[in-house]
Amino acid sequence: MRIVTALIAVQIGCVFSHAREESAQASEPAPFRVASVLTHKEALDRPHDIELQGNVAFVPGKGGSLAILDVTDPRSPEIIWHRRQPKELNDAETVLPLDDRLFLGTNDFHSIDISNPRKPVFLSRISDRKQIARMNGMVRRDQWIFAASKHGWLDAFDISDPKQPTLASAADIKSRFGVGSPHDVDLFGDHAVVPDPAGFDRSKQAGKLALVRVFGTRTKQLLPAEKWTLTGIVVSKELAGANRVQVLGNHAFVGASTRAGGGMFVVIDLSDSSSPQQVATLPFAPNDGWGPNGLTVAGNVVFLAGGQSVEAIDIREPTQPKKLANQSFPKELANANPRYKGGGDSGHDLVYRDGYLYVTGQNDNCLLVLQVESKQIRDLAQVAR
Repeated sequence: MRIVTALIAVQIGCVFSHAREESAQASEPAPFRVASVLTHKEALDRPHDIELQGNVAFVPGKGGSLAILDVTDPRSPEIIWHRRQPKELNDAETVLPLDDRLFLGTNDFHSIDISNPRKPVFLSRISDRKQIARMNGMVRRDQWIFAASKHGWLDAFDISDPKQPTLASAADIKSRFGVGSPHDVDLFGDHAVVPDPAGFDRSKQAGKLALVRVFGTRTKQLLPAEKWTLTGIVVSKELAGANRVQVLGNHAFVGASTRAGGGMFVVIDLSDSSSPQQVATLPFAPNDGWGPNGLTVAGNVVFLAGGQSVEAIDIREPTQPKKLANQSFPKELANANPRYKGGGDSGHDLVYRDGYLYVTGQNDNCLLVLQVESKQIRDLAQVAR
């Protein structure tokens, strides 16, 4: 199925947020160039997450949509299949492709056969409103997929039979550990690493990053949920709005976005799981007024997306991160959503591959594809870790 879409390829100038002289700014080439903008109100209904597998992209939308795209040519992505079902796919926010299966997190956990991505088949669904709802991030290890549920739960699914996954363990980490609204999850050793935005700074609460032991130290097997333990936690004002995390080596990289405007990039040293330490912070795109909703690590670069901006950060020295570039895309992320009057909080999740960034525009029903023009950024992003 081919969907006719609005596809626009444009080039725009660079808007740096670095405090540099105007003349220096004007002379520097733009680090990113718009390769394409794909807009489709039904297929990309408030697109949230994005994942790539081969030349196929999977994009869930909070409005109850799932889109599958052919991105063989990043300058001309094509929607090859989509479904919009606001009830059945309510709050679709996270996807995880694994060979010929796609796992989709909504208010339910779905297993989908994508052996033919043009004709996906929904195989099974796990529903449990107490333990499974509003999933906002997933990560896999071996036969287990962990999912963060924003209503306060951390879930572990057994996908040893991908056609018929089961809920293996689930813990109310809001009640047990004070992690009120898990917004993402990654793994570090025997631990799940979970950020808590703490209301996105609405009530001036500090945010959190928690380490929850979910695997046995000796057995390396999944523990029953009643034996999950909180081994370490970082609480800080810079983590207010913490909603994205990726772990690399002994460090967790966190994006924190506040509803009051602005946000932070935060680095946490996890080497002592009983006493993790916040070791670095950088403000995100201060001229934008919004914080980062998306974060991805590629080689020695962290890419962030939020508001109408994309940012690249050098993490070769994790305790001393350095901004490489920041660029805004106000025309491409027009943000006509009346819910965000006076703002432009559209850029959300993003992934990097082979010199291109794929960025979801959550409040503009679009996918923005950027070509990385900076050779320095491309070289750092290609470093194998």
